Amino acid sequence: MLTRRSVLLGGLATAAFGRHALAQPQGDPLQSLIDAACRTARGAHNAKLAIVLGVVTREGKGRLLFAGADGLTNPFGQPLGLDAATPFEIGSISKVFTSALHYRAHGPFQGTLGSWLGTAARLSPGVAALTLENLATYRPGLPQDNQGGAYPPGTLRTFESLFKYLSAYQPPDPQGTCYAYSNLGWSLLAMAGTGIAGVTAEGFADRYDQRLKAFGATFGATRTGWFRPEMKPRLPQGYTKPWGAVPANDPYRPVSPTGIGSGGLVSNGADMLAYLRLNMGLMDGGLSDPALAYQQGADIRTPACTGTGAPRTAYGWFRASIKTPDGPVTVLNKNGGVRGFTSWMGFSAWQGTNTPSPAGLFVLANGPVATPLGMQAMRRLLGA
Repeated sequence: MLTRRSVLLGGLATAAFGRHALAQPQGDPLQSLIDAACRTARGAHNAKLAIVLGVVTREGKGRLLFAGADGLTNPFGQPLGLDAATPFEIGSISKVFTSALHYRAHGPFQGTLGSWLGTAARLSPGVAALTLENLATYRPGLPQDNQGGAYPPGTLRTFESLFKYLSAYQPPDPQGTCYAYSNLGWSLLAMAGTGIAGVTAEGFADRYDQRLKAFGATFGATRTGWFRPEMKPRLPQGYTKPWGAVPANDPYRPVSPTGIGSGGLVSNGADMLAYLRLNMGLMDGGLSDPALAYQQGADIRTPACTGTGAPRTAYGWFRASIKTPDGPVTVLNKNGGVRGFTSWMGFSAWQGTNTPSPAGLFVLANGPVATPLGMQAMRRLLGA
């Protein structure tokens, strides 16, 4: 049932996305992978997991695969279709959009938060001195905060609460010296690039959303944007780790308005496939696009601020090395996770080769599966 429904919806995605989407061939190993994940979620956890997987190969064409359409519902238990336009919260892949918006509006990351936010925000000397370069490469001097507990509850809810706290806050580590995953850092980075003078947090989020939609229109992604409450009935019901159903009375808002640039966006299969192709250099002018070269070209590695080990990063992207029969392949990737939804996007590095990336994919899911599925699918795509 799952596989058959996926084939039918794959055909619908082809029509919706035009010449850049192809229905999957019979026996596709990526289709089998996501079908199996949905069967497991339903059999072991009674969870109506739904997955959209978009893939682009050496020929430069894209296709969308679907799993979990049978019996899918929205948060209110009403039947919900699964196709190229079904919205999913994408979490921290929002950071890569923030990086793109900044470069296309302002060029390279330069200056400090103090110089960008000026009198519009109350910042301690230590926070004002944080450079945009260090924030964008995950070396902010701020603590890791993606597991909670780094700041008092409610700190990021409004501009008033945020900047009252930051007016006296001293970052715990010297910026630029060590890796730490900071959602606050990326939220501040988005504020710097978008501007906050004269607006509330909601006004800032609206401004960011407008700039994002203008950017998306340049490559055919018109429905990616800030989560709004009226979207909730069109979302699949979400499942948290470990497989707890997000109840209907949950607001489903991924972050507060101050955090839009770090994790507040909603997208769909069609838009994410367009964005993947853009980042792979497959759009017109992509091979010579200075924004892509800048975002993907950095290769930063510093020790972790706490614990051991740290990833290699670019501007928003992470770098992973996958062993293949032809040798190691560097994959630029970013994942996301908010309450009830996860996401993953990755593609083989191509900057400096004079040819587009030969392989890339993304995964959208209403449960805690996107990162392992994305990495597994990428290995299969590369023949690893």
